[in-house]
Amino acid sequence: MSGLRVYSTSVTGSREIKSQQSEVTRILDGKRIQYQLVDISQDNALRDEMRALAGNPKATPPQIVNGDQYCGVWAQGLGWGSVVGGPQ
Repeated sequence: MSGLRVYSTSVTGSREIKSQQSEVTRILDGKRIQYQLVDISQDNALRDEMRALAGNPKATPPQIVNGDQYCGVWAQGLGWGSVVGGPQ
């Protein structure tokens, strides 16, 4: 796969996950960075794919992947240059 992908879920009871997902997409949209939103709640295989790419069997969304390269989990203060190859 190519391009920036953000693994997320549309089904969660966690306010923290919802907030982190919203923040990631808000920033990417604000910077007009194209990405594919992958909803892991639609298929367990997508959840397994996200966890395999993250190298963590317990990884939760949002997770960010650029091409086949795992870029990281969202965290406040993350330098976006490390995620999308742009300025920080």
